[in-house]
Amino acid sequence: MSLDDIIRARRAERERVIGELREYASRLRARLGRLSMALYGSYARDDFNLWSDVDVIVVSERFRDREFVTRCVELSDAPPRLEAICWTPEEAAKALGKPWWREALREKVVIVDDYGLFGGQGES
Repeated sequence: MSLDDIIRARRAERERVIGELREYASRLRARLGRLSMALYGSYARDDFNLWSDVDVIVVSERFRDREFVTRCVELSDAPPRLEAICWTPEEAAKALGKPWWREALREKVVIVDDYGLFGGQGES
């Protein structure tokens, strides 16, 4: 396999994961209503490996009044290797103002952004 083949295969795998997340976000919207979701970490940076998790932030009003540790139960039908942080819109707005999260999300892929937290649709 040539270097070009390897690069094409990696890009295809990244695009497959992003497409899978877009489909999943559509299903979640049907259940949860308004939703924001962003991919961050190694898949967003395109430096993932065989053991990488698919790191996402999921924001929904439906997480209000639920214990933080049980919120992601709503995502029981998530794609494989999905590691989600589940926030309310208020929690997301507060967290995204912190330097650590701004840096972590510098290279992100916006899957859906109904709350306008991640700068809209598409890659940032």
